[in-house]
Amino acid sequence: MGYIKDIRKYVGHGPIMVTAAICIIYNKEKNEVLFEKRSDNGMWCVPGGAIELGETLEQALKREVKEETSLDIFNPKLFDVKAGVHMVYPNKDEVYYTDVVYEVDEYKGELKPDVESKELYWFKVNELPNNIMSTQIGYIERFVNNLER
Repeated sequence: MGYIKDIRKYVGHGPIMVTAAICIIYNKEKNEVLFEKRSDNGMWCVPGGAIELGETLEQALKREVKEETSLDIFNPKLFDVKAGVHMVYPNKDEVYYTDVVYEVDEYKGELKPDVESKELYWFKVNELPNNIMSTQIGYIERFVNNLER
């Protein structure tokens, strides 16, 4: 998030707009979705983050997933786009995101959390955690509901 840190030098904690690439990683064989427990607020979320200057959505998606989980992902499919996602971080930074959400069921590697994550865990789609970030719960529930059809 290098350029966002640069922006913060000028706007402080004030609101900014950011585009984020978000990834719902699905294990078809076990009917599970991968979540990470955030180190900043203790909430569960799916991997993803802000697009850096010059990146495509898919480049950002692959970079963010690799940074946060150590997994390599393949053949991401666009699932949803949600604008106006408002967050105020524990440090008081305010962001309005446009989340571009992908689903992925092809991946390889060994899970290892980074500094942004306390924990990585595969949850059964019918046993999702209670404390999912409110900004993500809508499209995660829609993803699970689509699986059940």
